[in-house]
Amino acid sequence: MSLSLAPVSAAVYSALHVAALTTLAPGGVHDDVPQSASFPWVLYEVQERDVRGFGGGALPEVDLRVRVFSTYPGKNEAQRIIAKAIELLKDQTLTVTGFDHCGRVIYDSTVLVGDEEINGVVCHELAANFRIYVEAQ
Repeated sequence: MSLSLAPVSAAVYSALHVAALTTLAPGGVHDDVPQSASFPWVLYEVQERDVRGFGGGALPEVDLRVRVFSTYPGKNEAQRIIAKAIELLKDQTLTVTGFDHCGRVIYDSTVLVGDEEINGVVCHELAANFRIYVEAQ
């Protein structure tokens, strides 16, 4: 197996779908925009590129973006939720089926995306960016 997106996504979901985060974001943790979730909620997205160089096999670098959507006035609620997501992921080793996690989850940045309209509701969006390296077994 060389494409790591589904196994990495499952590992990220397991790391984020815990009471410590879902208590703050009762709308849940999703890998797609929910049609009827209550706010606030968390969305995560993964992208992959192969960074193996000239060698054989596969060494995917997975970019992970965790996004928080909140309707709370101001940014405080979204900031608390993204801080918890960072705490749950930063410097952690994930169990990724079919792959070895190389190192730990690398936290890169947090970005205020601004206001979005989702399903007719205006909300604030805050995003944290991470990198994950996995090697095919």
